[in-house]
Amino acid sequence: MRRKGLSYKDILAELKVSKSSLSLWLKDLPLTEDEKRYLKSRRDANISHGRIKAATSFRQRRLEREKIIFKEAKEEFVKYSNTPLFQLGVALYWAEGSKRTNSFAFTNSDEDMICTMLLWIDAFFGLKKEEIGVRLYSHKPFAGEKQEEYWAKAINVPLLNFRRTVYKKSASLSKKRPGYKGCLRIQLGKTVHFKKIQFWQQMLIECYRKRG
Repeated sequence: MRRKGLSYKDILAELKVSKSSLSLWLKDLPLTEDEKRYLKSRRDANISHGRIKAATSFRQRRLEREKIIFKEAKEEFVKYSNTPLFQLGVALYWAEGSKRTNSFAFTNSDEDMICTMLLWIDAFFGLKKEEIGVRLYSHKPFAGEKQEEYWAKAINVPLLNFRRTVYKKSASLSKKRPGYKGCLRIQLGKTVHFKKIQFWQQMLIECYRKRG
């Protein structure tokens, strides 16, 4: 059976013995190079098949989750579509939100815009400020100006919610914009929020297209 290219697993399925017994019986049975290559090709084929099966299963689960999210998003769009704040938030994210990641992320240096988006998140996602992650992006010359404290006070979010600030390299050490407070990123951890804002954006576009 071993000479025919059967693996230990195949042989064990036929003989119903322990693997240790099989190893003992076959320890003095060297395989030829052709037999080794054949067994390796079988293992590789099984691995590839397993990966394809796992990827297909994962994709199917993802599609099922997206169907549920889409159904919820559609019902909520009907409920909120005529609310000015709802439309404003969807449009703001369309303009300034992240599209390349798989999570909701909105970045801007305008304090009023950040506050509006936080208000929108509370109203339509039901998330309080304490549940939202924020990160400041600034430039090296501003590193000692405690910009995190400014933003924490401006948007009323605890400093504990701030992730480590990212300081970008600057060609000049001088401050060309003395009043600059950096860009703040609002980030939500769950994929459902990103999917919903995508669905709502498309629904809003279609809504206005139908109106001509």
